[in-house]
Amino acid sequence: MKNFPVRSVFIADDDEDDRMLLRYSFAKYSPECHLLFAEDGLALLDALSESKTEPCLIILDLNMPRINGLEALQLLRHSPLYANKPIVILTTSNDTVDRQHAFALGANEFLTKPLTMDLMGRMVLQLRKTWQLDQCI
Repeated sequence: MKNFPVRSVFIADDDEDDRMLLRYSFAKYSPECHLLFAEDGLALLDALSESKTEPCLIILDLNMPRINGLEALQLLRHSPLYANKPIVILTTSNDTVDRQHAFALGANEFLTKPLTMDLMGRMVLQLRKTWQLDQCI
């Protein structure tokens, strides 16, 4: 019988390099976190519905094909299962309108993707502290 983690960090990002950087940063700075990746919002919704774990944090890229981050955020906030889960928008955008729209739809945080591995590591440490990811096991 396979043992599943109780809780996981779900990440939707269509950029393979960004997924790799997040995987590396979490492995280094928050290794106890179990990560589940999706390439877009639709794949994320499918992964959530099929998963044997519940999300302790959901990270959404803003610009993705099929269902983008804002659309996924809106759908998640309308579901009783995810209405109160922490959801972070992690994007290359630093546009004020994007930020305001994300918060209006229920995002808990709006972060611009760090440009270096060191900054990505710091961001993961901050996410770990803010959302108590050390309890995400």
